[in-house]
Amino acid sequence: MERQTVLTMDDLTQRLEHHHIYLIYLDDKIIGEMNYMVDPPHLYKKKPGTAWIGITIGEPEARGKGIGYRAIQFLEEQIKQHGLMRIELGVFEFNLQAHKLYKKLGYEEISRIHDFTFWQNRMWSDIRMEKVLG
Repeated sequence: MERQTVLTMDDLTQRLEHHHIYLIYLDDKIIGEMNYMVDPPHLYKKKPGTAWIGITIGEPEARGKGIGYRAIQFLEEQIKQHGLMRIELGVFEFNLQAHKLYKKLGYEEISRIHDFTFWQNRMWSDIRMEKVLG
């Protein structure tokens, strides 16, 4: 017999309390989302008070316009206002533009998780990066 788990509004509220999600618009059209979580279990360095960020821009016409740059700056400001001083992220090895952008913004590589994801008929690493906010 299969046991069914019931998710209550309190459960959902508690889960989302430390997960902040924002939509990204270009010309009144949703083109992606960005978010940060506080102390998620998948951090590479388990330092309390760390924000994990994620940015997805799904529309090709939105790439190369500085939107990712502005999105990261916005997230960093929100994270500072939340009282956190460290950010960690993962970027797929094949995403050269994003990796370059993160380095430009002061993120440093702290690890590589080899054979993490499959794309274009091969396995790629997940590059873990961090930044301490000043």
